[in-house]
Amino acid sequence: MKKQPPAASTDPTETLAAIGPVARSSVVDAVSDRLRNEILAGRIAAGSRLPSERELSLALGVNRLTLRAALARLEAMGLVSTRHGSGTEVVSWRDRAGLDALPMVMSSIDRGEPAWLELLTSLLEVRRILVSEAVALAAERHSEEDLVEMQRVAAEQVRNLPDPLAFARGDLAMQRVIVRAARNVGLELILNSFARFPDEQPQAVAELYDRREESVPFYDVLVELVRGGDGESARRTLRAAFDAMDSDWLSRHGHTVACKELGKGRTKAKDEEGNPGSLGTAPKASARKSKAR
Repeated sequence: MKKQPPAASTDPTETLAAIGPVARSSVVDAVSDRLRNEILAGRIAAGSRLPSERELSLALGVNRLTLRAALARLEAMGLVSTRHGSGTEVVSWRDRAGLDALPMVMSSIDRGEPAWLELLTSLLEVRRILVSEAVALAAERHSEEDLVEMQRVAAEQVRNLPDPLAFARGDLAMQRVIVRAARNVGLELILNSFARFPDEQPQAVAELYDRREESVPFYDVLVELVRGGDGESARRTLRAAFDAMDSDWLSRHGHTVACKELGKGRTKAKDEEGNPGSLGTAPKASARKSKAR
């Protein structure tokens, strides 16, 4: 486990001391990644003014054109703000960054740090909201072609079982079909924020999809919920199922505190929906089909 990072500094001189030269390959990528990680991990605090271009380029071992290109990327991400004559200031990513910053922050801190678990829990909650709402809308707006495409993607997941990353990409493909069936562009753009997650967090993805065989029937349930046409019932069913799945996963992987917090919502969901199943195990398809009809 890595040591906890030192307290963030707002002093440009201390910032220079914390930054070393980067490798010469993919220099712009390396510079933007280095600064991004320092900012997202909190080692360069929001409100800090970065050193001058000359000082910063020397500290990183790159020329000013490379540095400017890297800073432009960070500004596009909502991590820094550059003003002519005032230099570059680090801004609060919580105030300025988009949802795609979530996996980037996770990759910037150690998995043993409490903040990593907090971010993972946030990710699970966003997934729960996104999928539940998308299926609810898809139930009311889908076409027969959407159902055919959902069934095709569901069938492909059986072939993806040996590879957790392929299975995760297939899961995203299913979510994309559902979101498109929901006829909501905003949900499509939110889903895009997670498209790189299997590549950026392969170890976390492998852990999240640790019971793939038991997850396969869940895709048939999704198809039936959409086919049933009852958006409110689909929404309640999936929120209950995801509450149980996420709570069981957290408990199984030793995250008892987060599991207890999530369990509060799970108890309420059980009262409303009955036993929604465990992580990776779909709610019984027959019961869900009857509820969706």
